[in-house]
Amino acid sequence: MNYLLLLKYGEISLKGKNRPYFENRLIDNIRSRLKDVDYVLHRRQGRLYIECNDLRIIPTLQDTFGLVEICPARKCAKDLQEIQAAALEEAREVIGDAHVSFKVDTRRIDKSYPHDSMQISRAVGTHLLKNMPNLHVDVHTPQHRLEIEVRDDVYLYLRRYRAAGGMPYATSSGTVLLLSGGIDSPVAAYQMARRGVILHPLHFHAAPFTSEEAFEKVRELTRRIARFTGPLRLNSMNLAKAQQLIRRETDERYFTLIQRRLMTRLANRLAKKLRAQSISTGENLAQVASQTMEGLRSTHAVSELPVFRPLISFDKEDIVIKAKEMGTYDVSILPFDDCCTIFLPKTVITKPRLEDIEQEEAKLDMEQLIDMTWETYQREHV
Repeated sequence: MNYLLLLKYGEISLKGKNRPYFENRLIDNIRSRLKDVDYVLHRRQGRLYIECNDLRIIPTLQDTFGLVEICPARKCAKDLQEIQAAALEEAREVIGDAHVSFKVDTRRIDKSYPHDSMQISRAVGTHLLKNMPNLHVDVHTPQHRLEIEVRDDVYLYLRRYRAAGGMPYATSSGTVLLLSGGIDSPVAAYQMARRGVILHPLHFHAAPFTSEEAFEKVRELTRRIARFTGPLRLNSMNLAKAQQLIRRETDERYFTLIQRRLMTRLANRLAKKLRAQSISTGENLAQVASQTMEGLRSTHAVSELPVFRPLISFDKEDIVIKAKEMGTYDVSILPFDDCCTIFLPKTVITKPRLEDIEQEEAKLDMEQLIDMTWETYQREHV
């Protein structure tokens, strides 16, 4: 193998006796994502290492939840002259002739090694300055930082690629995620998956009022989310008949809130079927009229399960930036109507009272609406 990658993880190292469970899940996820690649994976002294022939696997590893950094590294024996030689090779390859500052940081995990961290850093730094006159030392804000780890062998590296962080996917229970065709809900999916939560995307459509192109847009969003999680199955229900009844029988000012409460009830039923432990949405406080504190309380009131809103405090700009990083933004802005826009009322109640909503809902047979919509349930691989 031509290359060695040192994989760093963050929170997993804090897990105490449960750490092996999280490490094993992370390893399983890495193997699943690299199933078509020739590589060898090692686990030694709290570190993961990959030997491979192609650095193009780095972007895939960057998208793997649980990893915080990927570092192409060099390995050498625990001999000071060999460490100096390996460091010089690394610096010449990465820095070349550029006139830049650097610093050497050493961690001596193997305390039996005779030289301490400061001695190693000083010896390596001196060797680099002697052989590369284009370099100068800056211990406070260096442009390049050479890290040396003294373990069973010595590993050193100058390059670092930031990864997704969080917890390994599927180390927590499942959530039914309400997935629209908008910008927010795919980002909410990412944030939940980043905490290890298993995703069960649920999309409400309104065919024939919404198009097949609109549904395909949601399928594509699901595929792009799956870049971070592995294969997902998309759940869907047709809300059109229920929407028409709500619109006909109730005050239109309450239409959006009653619809959201119906969606929440259906998401709870699906969660029971899939043994998920929560509901998740892309709702954001005060972003739209129905997402006031009072509006969110009214939808939360009908849920038997916890409702997570990971974007609750995000600015819209932050959500858009994340959507672009994820690769979902360009799909989300495709101009297709979804079920939340086709029956949009002219006015909405921004500070609804729960008793008023319940009074409007009393005009409907809510159980009938739930059962009628549930009959349209479908589940598909995307």
